[in-house]
Amino acid sequence: MTRADAQATANKAAGVTIMPFDGRNRIVIFGPNSDGNYLVEFRASDGESLAISIPRTECAVIRHFQDRMPYGLVVPDLP
Repeated sequence: MTRADAQATANKAAGVTIMPFDGRNRIVIFGPNSDGNYLVEFRASDGESLAISIPRTECAVIRHFQDRMPYGLVVPDLP
């Protein structure tokens, strides 16, 4: 099972819906996980990605943004 498959399975179990990766830049917030932490994933249109784990004690801002973009955020490429 790939990381993406594992995340999709975890999201489905948690009732989380996100937009599928369609080749655009995006930011998605996953969580809270079972330990209360959040995962913020930044994915570029070329497939490169960076994930940051946010501890539950530092996640007030993340919850604020997650409430306002439950399906992620697409960020356009600038020329």
